[in-house]
Amino acid sequence: MRILGVDPSLHTTGYGVVDCYGAAITLVEGGVIEPGHASGLAERLAELQRALDEIIASLRPDVMVVEEVFSRTAYPRTAILMAHARGALVCAAALSTIPVITYAATAVKRALVGNGAATKEQISAMVAQILQQRFQQPDITDAFALAIVHARRSAKPVEALRAATPTPIDGKARAQRRRNAS
Repeated sequence: MRILGVDPSLHTTGYGVVDCYGAAITLVEGGVIEPGHASGLAERLAELQRALDEIIASLRPDVMVVEEVFSRTAYPRTAILMAHARGALVCAAALSTIPVITYAATAVKRALVGNGAATKEQISAMVAQILQQRFQQPDITDAFALAIVHARRSAKPVEALRAATPTPIDGKARAQRRRNAS
């Protein structure tokens, strides 16, 4: 499976593409999309969509992974602008009939480092270890982090999924505990 991770921004959107075969993850390509800073919002969004269209056409990913929009109450305008960029990128994937998967930033950090409050440095170190390459721009690293997390979640063996599914005995025990707690 070929996975395109995208870290959306109006200034510097990072992208990272990996191939996933079972548990093996291989780097394909990474880079940034930088719309003109002098352009207006509509032009920047169009440029983001066109650039991602080209990446999708040349690399042919099976799925795109993007971070969920989050907002700090102190910066609502930033969240709104980020949502615009994310929307243009998601639209590019949808027009190419590529499924779009979203993950919360804390879920990505937890999956890669084991801590939902991991630092950029910790994420960067883990991505470098997995892909055997360091990236200068954090936007590229973040995009690869999204792709890696999805690759790992998609590659779970059937046995692991069966082990995670409760047996009828487990289900009865849980129902019994709920009744006892009442």
